[in-house]
Amino acid sequence: MPESKTRSPRFKSLSVAKLSNIPWLGRTRVMARFQQMKTRLEPDADRPMLYRFLTQGVHLIPYGWDYLKGIWHGKHKPYPTYLADGRDGVYPLRAADGGEVIKISIAGDWGTGSNESYKVAEKMSACKADYTIHLGDIYYVGDDSEVKENFLGQMTDKYTPVSFPKGSVGTFAMLGNHEMYGGGAPYFGEMLSYCETGAGGSQKASFFCLETSAWRILGLDTGYNSFGFPILGEIPDVLPKDPFFRVDCHLPDELIDWLRTNVRPQEDKKPTLLLSHHQYFSAFPDAAFTRPAEQLQEFFAGQEVVWIWGHEHRLAIYDVFSPDGSIRCYGRCVGNGGMPVECGTPDPEKAPITFYDSRCDYPIGDGSNGGWNGFLNLTLDGPTMTLDYRDLENRQLFLETFVGSSDGSLRYSYQTPVPVLKRVFP
Repeated sequence: MPESKTRSPRFKSLSVAKLSNIPWLGRTRVMARFQQMKTRLEPDADRPMLYRFLTQGVHLIPYGWDYLKGIWHGKHKPYPTYLADGRDGVYPLRAADGGEVIKISIAGDWGTGSNESYKVAEKMSACKADYTIHLGDIYYVGDDSEVKENFLGQMTDKYTPVSFPKGSVGTFAMLGNHEMYGGGAPYFGEMLSYCETGAGGSQKASFFCLETSAWRILGLDTGYNSFGFPILGEIPDVLPKDPFFRVDCHLPDELIDWLRTNVRPQEDKKPTLLLSHHQYFSAFPDAAFTRPAEQLQEFFAGQEVVWIWGHEHRLAIYDVFSPDGSIRCYGRCVGNGGMPVECGTPDPEKAPITFYDSRCDYPIGDGSNGGWNGFLNLTLDGPTMTLDYRDLENRQLFLETFVGSSDGSLRYSYQTPVPVLKRVFP
């Protein structure tokens, strides 16, 4: 019998993904469709452009048609939610070994199909977490082929597929703006079917609650209402502040109703970790999305929480803060899972940033450098929550601890000296 040939890995490139970091235009549907087209052509980059257009069947007319279909396709409906039975969508956390310590691995903006996302997944798998959580964004438009290649690990084209690592007990996926650029159907279908709650069955909706006797983790959906105007996403202030032009990433009414009927955070206070795709505030040039915090104010009045988000392609740690008085939170950005990590110096006048990954020596592949990709390991041990930030080489970057009380209050500390992150002094 002839020898079987092992195919060399061919991952999607960071140089195409880097276009998403362009201000204003980067995080938009028009750029996402362009990146998708460029990615399809890239395997034959040594061929003339005309040849690539003709042989790949990807040229300006199909590209334009795909873009127009994406604009007018609309959001996936009906919007999946839970029964108003007082418990649906609320899942008890448990350790696979039956012990008291629960391990959760979290990555944001991971779904690129790049070698970097593969390495991050590999390191997450090695941690043998009980649960894994993706904070959202399957690039570039979250359509069927990209969900298969960049999340489910299924071969559809010339690229090596990458699968999101599953936890020993459960796996959850949140909704970002990029999944919605294509309407969101593959997310609400194949992706949620891939995920498991750990309590029997797959993930049913784009939001959820995970609980122990001492902690509550709320996965929120800021992605479903994260795009408006067909061309741009984050709109310069010179344009009208109208919902058609400007999005506020507000939480769907179904989610708010579920919080009131099934979770009831104000009646049963616990130390709380919020998870979302979009940021509440930022010390970098990116926009802030304060509307979700306004909606959540009724549930967390007088209580400080921890809030972890993605969307920005970087790692940043903030002091407790509220930009609008809605919720006081310890904000953390971990959007460094698979996209090229943005470099830049923060402005502590915008938000009280305390630490960030300032490294900018990771080769993108086009002669330029960016920051380092990574993920977060979270451990729950009774009232203590430990956050251990890692890069794609599994080096520890930062270690911090929150100790919660039965009234929902928090005590905070971090490891000194800090291993890698740069400290921002006021």
